[in-house]
Formats: sequence, structure tokens, C-alpha cells
Amino acid sequence: MKHACLVATPIALLLLASGCGGTTGRASSTTTTATPAPIGLRVGVVGPLQVQAAGAVIESMSLRAAAEESLVLAEATPRTSVSVPEAALAHPSTHYALVGASAAAHRLPNLAGVLVRDDQAARLAGAIAGLAVRGQSNRRVAWVGPRDASLVGAFVQGVHAVEPGTTILRQWSIDRPAACKESALTAVGRGATVIMAPRGLCAAAALDGAHERNQPGLELSDFQLPNVAAAQVVRDAVHGRYHGGEDIVFGAASGAIAVRHLDPLLPETVAVQARAFAEQLASGRTLSG
Repeated sequence: MKHACLVATPIALLLLASGCGGTTGRASSTTTTATPAPIGLRVGVVGPLQVQAAGAVIESMSLRAAAEESLVLAEATPRTSVSVPEAALAHPSTHYALVGASAAAHRLPNLAGVLVRDDQAARLAGAIAGLAVRGQSNRRVAWVGPRDASLVGAFVQGVHAVEPGTTILRQWSIDRPAACKESALTAVGRGATVIMAPRGLCAAAALDGAHERNQPGLELSDFQLPNVAAAQVVRDAVHGRYHGGEDIVFGAASGAIAVRHLDPLLPETVAVQARAFAEQLASGRTLSG
């Protein structure tokens, strides 16, 4: 009887090519190549900050996980303003930056505050408000929110740099959303056609009130770019310079004061000129219309 391996069939030919049993007797192996880990300064980001910097590996993570990294950037909130100083105290070999709040009171060598100038943002907002009321017979804009003479003064400077005859209504309010919205509605009732508010829930409520009356609103955060400031902190760290025990303040020259958002109720012509105003500030020139 002939051996089964000699049967001339297509299947038999395939078996012959690899041995009668269909295998060569050798174990097959698969070679895998591991993807190398990214190289660079390890930076953990807590919160919605979007930061990029050459020479750094930046990942979004929890505050607890970020303690393993070289540098931690955390956006300031009521919670992180308490938890980040606690983390910096517990992890002295990790450097922390609280973006949007002061850290000077904590005096920790591995904790810095990262701030974008409010006065310059208010001045830019004022210039845009002045531009928005240009040509109106009764030019009125309003500041709505808690009393802050310094910020209101910067806002007034911006308005009058563009439209000197504009009336600025100061509609003070306690820092509560319902009160801020009511103040905005009152300001519109007094003839204001642009509402300016500082930040947070008060500003959101004030702008809601303005929109109910079909009037545009502005707030400080529309003209502040904390991501730009945070990226500079990362670049400093890449070059071996870490900040701590201080606040780092960024102004227009750094690019951190610019037009981030404008109310859609403002005309396109205002949007174009607003960016020109931001460039004037960045170059150190006096705002003018």
C-alpha cells in the first residue's frame, strides 16, 4: 500500500511542501517592536487647558496622577485653588502652577501663580465697547458687577480712547448671578447698548440679561489667553527654569491679551477693528480708534 503522503492531490502537494504532517517541526514566532515612549519634560495638565510646547510631553490627567510628573499646570477653580497648594506641600519635588489665580500667599518654593493682566483686558474690552457704540446718537455702555474701581477705570480709559463722548454707567451688583442679571437689565433700561461684566457666573448672568434685550455683552475672559501664559511656563521649565513662591503676570506683549471671543451680536466691522486694537496693545502703542 502506498503511503498517504504520496497521493498526488493538491492537498498532498501542500503537505509535502511543509512535511507530511503539515508542519516543518519548527515553532513559528512573531516579532513585535515596542513604540518608544515620547521624550521630553513630563507635564501634567489638570483642567481644560490646551497647552503645547516644544521639548515637553503634555498630558491631561487628575491632580493625584500628575504628582508623578515634573511640572503640573492646573486651571484655577474654587476646588483647585485649595487642592493644588496641598499637593505642592505634599510633593515638594514636583513643581505646580495655578493658572488664573495668585499663589503668593502660600509662599511654597514649588508653587507659582500664573495670571493674565485684568487691567489690560478691561482696557481692550473698553475700546471694543466704544467702537460698538460709534455713530449712535446716545452712546452709553455699562459696567455690571461688583464694585472694582481699578478695573472700571481701565475699562473707561479704553472706551474714551475710541469714543471720548461715551457715557459709562456703573451698575454695581453683589456677586450673585440673579443680582448681576438684574443689574444688566437695569443698565439696558437706562439706555446702555453694550454690557461689560468681569468674570464667572456673574458675567454669564449679566450677558444673559443683555441678550434677552438683544444687546451684546463683553467679559474679561473674552480677552485673556491663559493657554499662552501656561505654555510659556512650560517652555521655561524645558530650559530648566521653574517658578515658585511667586506670581507670574503676563500682559499684552506676551500675546496673552488678545481677542479670544466676541459676542455674535457685534457687527463684523467691530471684530476686525478689535484685533487691530489687540495688536496696538501688544506693540505697546496707545489705543486709538
